[in-house]
Amino acid sequence: MFVEKRYRVGEATLNFAEGPAGNPPMVLTHGLTDRWQYYLPILPVLAQRWHVYALDFRGHGRSSRTQPYRYRDHIADTIAFIEGCVGEPVVLFGSSMGGMVALMVAARRPDLVKAVVFGDSSIKTDRTRAVMRDFHSYWAGWEKLAGYKGPFSELVRLVSEMPVSVPGQGKKTYGEGLDTIALMNKANYLRFVDPAVLRDWAAGAEDDEAYNRVIDGYDHAELKNIRCPVLLIQGNPKKGGIFTDEAVAFAKANIRDHYHVYIPEYDHNLGLYSWDTGKLLQAVSAFLEAQR
Repeated sequence: MFVEKRYRVGEATLNFAEGPAGNPPMVLTHGLTDRWQYYLPILPVLAQRWHVYALDFRGHGRSSRTQPYRYRDHIADTIAFIEGCVGEPVVLFGSSMGGMVALMVAARRPDLVKAVVFGDSSIKTDRTRAVMRDFHSYWAGWEKLAGYKGPFSELVRLVSEMPVSVPGQGKKTYGEGLDTIALMNKANYLRFVDPAVLRDWAAGAEDDEAYNRVIDGYDHAELKNIRCPVLLIQGNPKKGGIFTDEAVAFAKANIRDHYHVYIPEYDHNLGLYSWDTGKLLQAVSAFLEAQR
């Protein structure tokens, strides 16, 4: 059903999966350390009504290891991909970092975006700094494991044993509370990530230059320029969601045409890591049908 292809954007080459044609186009953008396969649990449903393009950001998946890895670069790559490869306005569905990229694309090129699905993310740069600080053990641990070339079974073990320390989370290793499939899933993403993608995220809590490099190109003041409808999906902060109530209030105050859905069953990954996507598909499908 989906075919992997490559598209040249300036110095970078983006890998993407394309679904069947014949419906309006939708572009999917993933989060930090993930790749287009993040959306596998919902691709068959989306492809019934949309011509889906699922991207690997530069430095992720099978896209080129073309630095730098700033928001500016991911935003520019997405705009160039829509213009050159898709060739018409799209619906953008972005989760985590991909959600922030989607919002900036919609703000700067309203002619290219018909609607946005925004999945649990920071939305404000000061919140991004807090995420760098609170989840520092994740960024630092994943930087060490990214692009691992040894046996896959060994990577799964290392992911499971990776030390973590997050305020309020209470776990000491990444694998606590996760089954083998969840660990394999994360290992599959990490072995296709350039370690340099995570370098500034790991340093950004304390290093102003590293933080500024990451957020370069993202300006939450531009959210007021978004003209299209935006579905704001919030996971449960008590389960690891990072789209806080304060950030939701900011989004509602700055995005004129918005719809907010809180799904308390979900963490930051909105059920996509666990393939528990019923609530997500219900919300997204209702919103998207209104855009056709």
